[in-house]
Amino acid sequence: MCLVITVALGQPMPNPLEAQVQSVVDDMTQVGKNAGDQLVHQYEEIIVEPQQQLEEAVEQIEARRESNPECVAAQDEQLALVLDAAHDELHSCGVVAAHTSAEIASDVNQATQQLVYGGYNLGRTYQKCQAYKNTVLKQSCMAKFYIQGSVYLINARYSIKTIKKSTNERIPAVFSDGNACTHQASEEAILAIDEINRSIDACVAKA
Repeated sequence: MCLVITVALGQPMPNPLEAQVQSVVDDMTQVGKNAGDQLVHQYEEIIVEPQQQLEEAVEQIEARRESNPECVAAQDEQLALVLDAAHDELHSCGVVAAHTSAEIASDVNQATQQLVYGGYNLGRTYQKCQAYKNTVLKQSCMAKFYIQGSVYLINARYSIKTIKKSTNERIPAVFSDGNACTHQASEEAILAIDEINRSIDACVAKA
């Protein structure tokens, strides 16, 4: 994210300060990218993997339908009940994980916007100072500018540290809770499907 906020208004800020402001925005942007990548990867493990495991268990039953149609058909209603319950549970787990993930992404985005806006205000202050023709007024304005810049950088670094700590704690928590929830739902459904398979076995043995 190029810091055009300092040059769009005219003369850019002094190089050392502009570099530090740019570094702050870049750091926050990277935090956002890292958080997004982690959340996408977690979604695949929380949602996609348990669903695939469930589908594989169902396919095993469907593979028996051609050779034992009556025995498999006799379990269709029970299988439907198991799948409906599993899908409801997976959906519930997924909604909670998605909601929490969205909150994390929103917090990071909001923090990034605040940092960019703060840098923009800093740039406007500098341009205002440069517009003064009176030397005394310009010097007084620049003194305020450097104080504002120092405060901005201190607060920005603290914000980045806080957001990093927050995402480093919250993202793994989302994964831990969501992953346990969806995998438990999938495992319980697979156990029920195994029981259905045994019922099919018993039916075939009697035939």
